[in-house]
Amino acid sequence: MSNMNAATKPRNRTMRLDPEDVSPARPSANAQAAFEADQTSSNADLASDTADIAASGRDKAAADREVVSTARDTAATARDRAAEELELAQGPGGPEYAAAVKHAAEVRAHAAADRGRAAADRKGATIDRAEATLDRSRAAKDREHAAIDREHAGMDRRQALAELERAHTDDLTGAYRRGTGETVLQQELDRARRSGEGLVLAYVDVDGLKETNDREGHAVGDARLRGVVDAMRSKTRSYEPIVRHGGDEFLCSFGGVEIADVRTRFDEIEVVLRNRDHSMSVGLAELRVEDTLPDLINRADEALIEARRAVSES
Repeated sequence: MSNMNAATKPRNRTMRLDPEDVSPARPSANAQAAFEADQTSSNADLASDTADIAASGRDKAAADREVVSTARDTAATARDRAAEELELAQGPGGPEYAAAVKHAAEVRAHAAADRGRAAADRKGATIDRAEATLDRSRAAKDREHAAIDREHAGMDRRQALAELERAHTDDLTGAYRRGTGETVLQQELDRARRSGEGLVLAYVDVDGLKETNDREGHAVGDARLRGVVDAMRSKTRSYEPIVRHGGDEFLCSFGGVEIADVRTRFDEIEVVLRNRDHSMSVGLAELRVEDTLPDLINRADEALIEARRAVSES
């Protein structure tokens, strides 16, 4: 590229960085409602499980009582037969016969009481299961509400992100505004230092913008600015920030790549712009250990000035 220069440092090995970090947002009202509905439904599920366990316990107790009452009935029947045999042997009214009849009646009374308790246990189990069914129905409704709340929360987040994007991006080009952009660039610089990988900053100036505005009008100049940013986006990754630094000046950072790779990308961008009858000048600077963000921007700007000087002298 004719209008490009670079301030360089020793080459580092390359690494593709992850997309830029997103700060966690404060939960929306819908998100909080979804969380509470989930908690309620989980509590209802727990209650229904507890009721099911209680119902199963009552059923087992009822079954045990049925076994006992059946055994008592069997014993009472045996005593009735014994009483009949005594009656045949002693005649009605004999003392052993009377005692046998009385004991059989007592056994049958105990069996009847056991069956009554078993019936009460089964009734209790039925009530417990009905309550468990009702709790599950409530839990299902709570989950439906939670799903709706989550959908609304997702819409809230998408709307909030869209509004945040609009607030922090340039209306004309879609690039980051200067203040926000410098914050994003500082994050990229910090990330490069943490990872030990390199970072290259490009300082881009749209050529002839003032002359275009004066000669053809600001609408044409605006189209040229948008064209330059669109061309840059076509050769950059989605997480490599483009910042509108001034009226016709842009900054773009490239993490985990060599300066030669960035130069190649801008050569490709230059080809795209030539096909649109546009041009730009670029200065590149690699991050040094001692650099602050202003230091890096200044060195990229100096590289841009040097590139223009070299073109004018050639």
